[in-house]
Amino acid sequence: MTSNERSKKPNNVQSGSKTNSENLITPKNLWIWIGLAVIFLTAFLIYFKALKFDILFCWDDEKYILENIDIRNLQWENIKSFFTKFYVSNYQPVTMLMYAAEYKVMGMSSALFHFNNIVLHLANTFLVYIFIRKISPQNKIVALITAAFFAVHPMHVESVAWISERKDVLYTFFFLISLIYYTNYLLNSKVKLLVFSGVFFLLSCLSKSAAVILPLVFLLLDYYLNRKIAWKIIFEKIPFFLISLIFGLVAIHSQQTALRPESATSFPNHIFIVLDAFVTYISRVFVPVNLSAIYPYPNLNGGSLPLSYFLSALFIVPILYGVWYSRKWGKDTIFGFGFFIITIILVIQIVSVGNATMADRYTYVPYIGLFFIVGKFYEFVSRNKNLVYKKFLLATLVFGFVVLAGISSARVPAWENDLTLYGNVLNQYPDCAAAYNNRGSYYLINSKAAVDSTRREEDLKKAIKDFDRVIEIDKNFPEIYTNKANSEYLAKNYSTAVIYFNKAIAENPKDIDVYYTRGISNYMIKNYDAAIYDFSKSIELNPTKVSAYYNRGLSRFWATDYYNAIKDLSISIKVDPTNNDSYNIRGLAYYRIKDYSGAINDFSKTIELNPNASTGYYNRANAKVFLKDYKGALADYDSAIKINPKDPATISNRQIVKSILDK
Repeated sequence: MTSNERSKKPNNVQSGSKTNSENLITPKNLWIWIGLAVIFLTAFLIYFKALKFDILFCWDDEKYILENIDIRNLQWENIKSFFTKFYVSNYQPVTMLMYAAEYKVMGMSSALFHFNNIVLHLANTFLVYIFIRKISPQNKIVALITAAFFAVHPMHVESVAWISERKDVLYTFFFLISLIYYTNYLLNSKVKLLVFSGVFFLLSCLSKSAAVILPLVFLLLDYYLNRKIAWKIIFEKIPFFLISLIFGLVAIHSQQTALRPESATSFPNHIFIVLDAFVTYISRVFVPVNLSAIYPYPNLNGGSLPLSYFLSALFIVPILYGVWYSRKWGKDTIFGFGFFIITIILVIQIVSVGNATMADRYTYVPYIGLFFIVGKFYEFVSRNKNLVYKKFLLATLVFGFVVLAGISSARVPAWENDLTLYGNVLNQYPDCAAAYNNRGSYYLINSKAAVDSTRREEDLKKAIKDFDRVIEIDKNFPEIYTNKANSEYLAKNYSTAVIYFNKAIAENPKDIDVYYTRGISNYMIKNYDAAIYDFSKSIELNPTKVSAYYNRGLSRFWATDYYNAIKDLSISIKVDPTNNDSYNIRGLAYYRIKDYSGAINDFSKTIELNPNASTGYYNRANAKVFLKDYKGALADYDSAIKINPKDPATISNRQIVKSILDK
């Protein structure tokens, strides 16, 4: 390599050529390998208990896995769905493909899903070490410190212990590989390395849209590694920015349904909430306490924000000034903090998404920059000839590593199941409407699955209690009236259910299921006209809903609209000719309009589909009486009594027919 070529290489980047001795485990670098082994072992011990954790029923896991039929086959149609559909307001085809592969291997077993999250986290820890080693080769311990805190920090528990955050650990995996290839490109200027970087960037974007900020990190690396500003720097990144633009637009489109209403929080309050979250993210690098799966928006009730939000904003200026002032000693702090800002800017809730002000998972990549600053600070102190400072700081870092590992280990069990998760949230935020809503939804699901009636009633009572608490806290909470109505419906409190279904429909007048279930509730309280309206609305919104035709036909029968009842039941029968109830009710409608032959045909079909249906024999016997087929009627009454020997109506009618025959 000529002296001119060397002068073009970024100053801080590690040389691409290594001697054999540098690649071997020698006494000189053995402690690094031991350190890495300790880090990996500690991280695994923190998370291995998650292998026995549940798939969460009410925290996205159900939508990604439990209820997602797309992952249950690795056929072309399913794979095409991954690349053409949004899942839980996200575009993440590679993540969905991985779920499908896991399902193929172990079905709904949660162990493999959790195991792969852990493996990816360990792989990411190693990639963090490799990346930092490349951009800061002078002191290996900088990379070791960065990787160590990345591996065990409590703010990362959510990304690893929660199956739905597979997208987080997976996109980070490709993100870091892309960064490493880009750094290698800066070393060797080989275009193929830039191409490889682009391929892994694309895979990262296909795993989670948060990866779109990677080109900005590339520019930050150019600055940190002293690349001279030139058109080449811009041109080489054009494909990356195009990919970012495409996936950014896709992400904006996918998140439309998750946007928080603009009226929910005033603009001034929103600014202070964002600033508070920003400062909180930084402070929790060092003091990760009061962690929660949900950080709810403050309930203002017409008042102003708590004082703490305004105080947090006061820290912004000194933080930014300190980072800027650090340039006197080099670019390390500016790079680390810049990495943090670039990678967290899209999730800092500048545009409100969801019902939380912040989330632990948003720090998974951004904290790499702050951990890098900690590592560089140790490097700076270690240059001091006084070894006391170095030893003291090293001991402090080791102590911090142990403490953070302990906090993480204690934090992981919160993600064991729905009850532990929402119980943990409510311990931190007793007025968190989202936690009550999700826990209530969990109880509601359990009540549907319960075989024991006592357990079912207990779970329904708990669900209703939680939903009532949500309404008490936030009457505008999304879908709360639907949840409340469904719980009252299952508890057979139909009149109360109708009241809340009315409110649910006022919020979302296009919800098919709400109309349908309100229709059943109205039917159960004999409000047949209202039931007919609801089933008609359900059919209008979804003409293929067969059960709506059956139930409208049933409601019309009891409303004495027999001819229209016959029309609806005929549609139901055409689509589902195996439903004996449809034949039975239509037979009764024919009977009421005195079409006894039509009635007999339907009752005969009822009996054919269910030979033990005593009502089929009884109703057919009644129809035969009007056609003066007394012997046939008597035989049917006998069959009905054989099945149900204590039915007084059947016994009474049989005696009448028998007396007619005896005459």
